[in-house]
Amino acid sequence: MSRSIATRPRVCIVREIDEYEPPVQREAEALVSAGFDVEVLCMRHAKRPRRAVVNGVQITSLPAKHGRSSPLRYVGDYLWFFALAGATLTVRHLRRPYAVVQTNTMPDFLVYAAAVPKLLGTPVILYLNEPVPELAETIFRSPRLRRILERVEQRALRFADRSITVTEQLKQRFVERGADGDRITVVLNGADASVRIGSWRPPGPRKKDGFTVMSHGLVEDRYGQDTIVEAAHLLRDEMPDLRVVLTGRGTRVPALLEQIRSLGLEDVVSFEGWVPHERLNDLLYEADVGVVAQKASPYSHLVHTNKMVDYWLFERPVIATRLRAVSETYGDSVLEYYEPGDAADLARAIRKLRADPARRAELVRNAKATLERSGWAVQRETYLQVFDEVLERRAAARAAEPAPLR
Repeated sequence: MSRSIATRPRVCIVREIDEYEPPVQREAEALVSAGFDVEVLCMRHAKRPRRAVVNGVQITSLPAKHGRSSPLRYVGDYLWFFALAGATLTVRHLRRPYAVVQTNTMPDFLVYAAAVPKLLGTPVILYLNEPVPELAETIFRSPRLRRILERVEQRALRFADRSITVTEQLKQRFVERGADGDRITVVLNGADASVRIGSWRPPGPRKKDGFTVMSHGLVEDRYGQDTIVEAAHLLRDEMPDLRVVLTGRGTRVPALLEQIRSLGLEDVVSFEGWVPHERLNDLLYEADVGVVAQKASPYSHLVHTNKMVDYWLFERPVIATRLRAVSETYGDSVLEYYEPGDAADLARAIRKLRADPARRAELVRNAKATLERSGWAVQRETYLQVFDEVLERRAAARAAEPAPLR
């Protein structure tokens, strides 16, 4: 659908997080390049002004932030952001209407922040990045909470005009719970090279000494950093050149640091915490192998992560746990799999790639071909097609309305 500069439709993306994270950035910039004016509503960040413009995207930081002192505080923060986002969307839509509003989970009920624009005829897109009921079951082990969140999820799906999710397995789960599959589009997770790498340049030639294994992202039990540390412990004596680099933040950081200390691995495993974008790229560039170590859970069998694509963009082979959604999408020629939570099997995979440069090259070559077939360049068109379809449907509905009486 072509758009002139004078008639650029407005889109608002709402995401309850303080970072202007790469997934939202790639979506917003795809919309800008397709002829939309785009605004992102998110939580405040200490290093970002209340209003900022990044590559043509206006970012508005609302006065809300997640506190982590207690579950009650966390729920309160969700509700406070929901109220702020709803009020902001209402006021701005009444001043200058949005053509489309997109809300990105979590939480699923955030879609209702767009109630007023929807009542006034604006289509709403719900972007479901993860299965909230399964995530809650994984963390809290509460079947009752899961059932409640399943009902919230299904109501949110019915409220939205269209929905987007990240794997076929997750779409099927939504359908099994009652959703209309014809209104759900799958857009696979995938990093946009222009966002992930941007203007970054290598700091110099890669170091040739040692063998560096890396894992980055949220530090929680379900992401398996403890398995990586245990594998490093098993390999220490036979691979004296092994180095493990971990980055991220989360509730398991203290336990992770204690595990590294108790095993005497301070000279093998380094933890850098939450690192800036440029530093993360430096580390990705220096790594020999990336590890995606998610443990098996009701949640992890339904999703992919962006992390493995980060490694692929830097032409690094990836070791990953054999989980349903990932293994049904990417074969053994693309990823070196190991059994979830099995440190000995992860050690085997690291040992294998360390000893076999040809296998590493095979994984990189096939990952590159995978990105060409189903990476962000392809997924971007699928994503934008959803917007064109809801706008075309709205235009057709308006054209079918009876003319006002004179």
